[in-house]
Amino acid sequence: MIEKAIAILKKVNSNLTAREIAEILWLAAHIKEESEQSQPPSAGTQQKLPTPDKPTTPKSEPQAETPTVSEPSEPSVQVYLPSRTSRSTTATSTNQGTSIKVPAAIALRNSLELGRAIRPLMRKFPSPTEKILDEEATVRRIAEEKIWTPVLKPAPQRWLELALVVEQTRSTAIWKQTITELERLLKHHGAFRDVRSWELRITRKEVSENSETQLFARDSSENYSSTPHHPKELVDPKGRRLILLVSDCISPAWREKFIYPVLELWGRNGLLTVLQLLPERLWDRTALASEIPVQLRSLIPGVFNSRLIVESWDEDEIEDDFTDDVQQDKQIIQNPKSKIPNSIPVPIITLEPEPLLVWSRVITGCGNIGTVGFKFSSPENRVLSRETQPASEQSETQLSASALVNRFRATASPIARRLAGLIAAAPVSLSVVNLIQQTLLKESQQIHLAEVFMSGLLKSSQDKNPGYVEYEFIDGIRELLLESVPVSKANSVLEKVSEFIAERLGLSVRDFEAVLQNPLSQARDNLASKIRPFAELKVKVLRQLGGVHAQLADELEKNLQKGKEELVADTSSQALSTFNFKFVTVNPHGEILIEEIKQAQYFAENLGKKITLDMVYIPGGTFTMGAPEDEEGSTDNERPQHQVTIKPFFMGKYPVTQAQWKAVAALPKVERDLKANPSRFKGDNRPVERVSWYDCVEFCDRLSKYTKKAYRLPSEAKWEYACRAGTTTPFHFGEKISTHLANYGDEGIYGETALVGSFGVANAFGLYDMHGQVWEWCADHWHNNYEGAPTNGEAWINQKEHDNQKRTLRGGSWNFHPKYCRSACRYYGYPVSDYNPFGFRVVSVVLPRTPSP
Repeated sequence: MIEKAIAILKKVNSNLTAREIAEILWLAAHIKEESEQSQPPSAGTQQKLPTPDKPTTPKSEPQAETPTVSEPSEPSVQVYLPSRTSRSTTATSTNQGTSIKVPAAIALRNSLELGRAIRPLMRKFPSPTEKILDEEATVRRIAEEKIWTPVLKPAPQRWLELALVVEQTRSTAIWKQTITELERLLKHHGAFRDVRSWELRITRKEVSENSETQLFARDSSENYSSTPHHPKELVDPKGRRLILLVSDCISPAWREKFIYPVLELWGRNGLLTVLQLLPERLWDRTALASEIPVQLRSLIPGVFNSRLIVESWDEDEIEDDFTDDVQQDKQIIQNPKSKIPNSIPVPIITLEPEPLLVWSRVITGCGNIGTVGFKFSSPENRVLSRETQPASEQSETQLSASALVNRFRATASPIARRLAGLIAAAPVSLSVVNLIQQTLLKESQQIHLAEVFMSGLLKSSQDKNPGYVEYEFIDGIRELLLESVPVSKANSVLEKVSEFIAERLGLSVRDFEAVLQNPLSQARDNLASKIRPFAELKVKVLRQLGGVHAQLADELEKNLQKGKEELVADTSSQALSTFNFKFVTVNPHGEILIEEIKQAQYFAENLGKKITLDMVYIPGGTFTMGAPEDEEGSTDNERPQHQVTIKPFFMGKYPVTQAQWKAVAALPKVERDLKANPSRFKGDNRPVERVSWYDCVEFCDRLSKYTKKAYRLPSEAKWEYACRAGTTTPFHFGEKISTHLANYGDEGIYGETALVGSFGVANAFGLYDMHGQVWEWCADHWHNNYEGAPTNGEAWINQKEHDNQKRTLRGGSWNFHPKYCRSACRYYGYPVSDYNPFGFRVVSVVLPRTPSP
């Protein structure tokens, strides 16, 4: 047994310490014990028992729970969905959402080989701080000097620590599974003293051509923090930190060289390597095509990038696409008088064993071997680079749909071409595409998905579609791709996606198909708005299939056209812009489960002196107002629950700020005077507080007169509809909230108002600070419950009551318990009250579009 263990350890070819060998043996023994304890009875064990004539089956035990000897379970990802109370679900249902398991392919199928490739990095060096007992020296001292004191020596320590930096771009979601598995491999490998994960965000400033670079650390809950860090923080003065930048090099930060200062900072002061997610055959489509390929060597372990030995890249190892350009660059490198100033060499590796092994040896100083790299030049030296991208981008926008498809088919792999055809028969989102890959094209991998998304055939969806529509094909592309898809395959895609969306919405397939046949019969219904995009897509696909399918398409299109005529009046005459925002969903413990980037439309009302009021478009729909009896913290004044239909409107992205208040308070008086700065907690971007209901009405009147638009306080129904944004949970985040997401008084962390939007997360409509911060005045009179409440979304006003009757407030505040911050929670105050936590936000009606003469 010992000899066998020694032989296995020799094969590992690693300098294991005695302690590590002991831990391996201990772990192996315990793993065996646990596996034996959890192992189901084997067939051999069952044969020793008396065997009945017929196999007996426990009557009450479902077959799915019968223990079986199973292979390792297939990895999967959870697709969590916005909760919704379906008309087909019973009132006793407690499910607030649907969790669908979509199998996820293993992204790193060669993880064992990758782990072996980076073994050269498992070096150790004496720790400068930690000491351990030197047993041999201690025994020698005792024997020779008769001194019974321990002799200490520096403890062996892993050579490097790793900073895994993931560039956050629009394509990051495509590589999420790969990045997750890579991070797990690196953390469990043992080559690094410490592994920390970071997210790199590079955004272009609107007022200049400069960019802003920020790092965000991943915390213990596996979520990236909202506290930005400067890239300088990753520079280790001792040179013991390896920075591994994970990217596909196709973002604007690479194209426009905004990333160069970061590469230069890390490369000149440490060890930097770029992990290119795309294979080498696709590099000519990335920003690497405009940089100079080189070979990099090192004679010293852990040498900084700026001190690497740079050599020309051997022509025989260069792809044909690079040959002509590299020959020119090679002359530049070989000529010592033509050194490129302000350039930095950076190794480029891929997730393949051989390149990783070569790179690992270069990092450890094996001078007789070279790894692939590029010399990145500064934007000032761009004349020396191959500037092909701007021209290609320009030509791409001028290409017709057929030209784009032909180019894709000529350059893409066969599997990527098949995947694009199947995607053309479905709404395009990563969840849906993952479903197609695992059910209809199992041999496809993430690289094939990347080929489709890099092809120029798709664009991000600009409309506020449901979660299953994230991308759209460029006009005419979908029809051309469907021409090569067999009818049976297209039908299979429609069936799978129908099941997927039906389950997301909490419907049976039969109910889903029934709504689908007439998706706009109730144009205001929230369910119809979720199904409408799929109905429009199904028309295109069915018509492309021809025959009976084309007849079904005609019927469905008639219903769609009828619904569109009803919705014309809902479109605002106001010119709208689009903004991106972060939306999160939490689990029952308040931990972030899903983080998404969504889009919403808005217009900015100019208040003068560079102060604007952003008004977000809220689509119409029907929702259930109020709280169920089993909702924790709810009271009878939030019941009975009732259906309310809301027309589209605009709502302030944030509570009214002190800067906005000052701007409007300076306008001519309408009915009453306004204090210029009533707030207790001062700050232009903090919400205004200590304002009465009458003050808020005066604010709306002055703003309406100034802008020639109708501004007012929201009704209770509109406020709750906007806050929920399609959810039915106590908070739009989910079942719970935390002080990382909202400003409330449970733990006394803030003790005052915070800057609006400072938590960085909005609800699904794009509204910020709907939970906590300040109580927000509504237009309605206070009523003790919802008996007789209007169902049209308008304010509930008692005309015969005196002016000083109590008015309603919503949303909770910075000094209230979270149960008062729930979406359904109601509060009241007298209209003259201007207490500390009282603030507001405004709404504006959607004006119908004027018909053309």
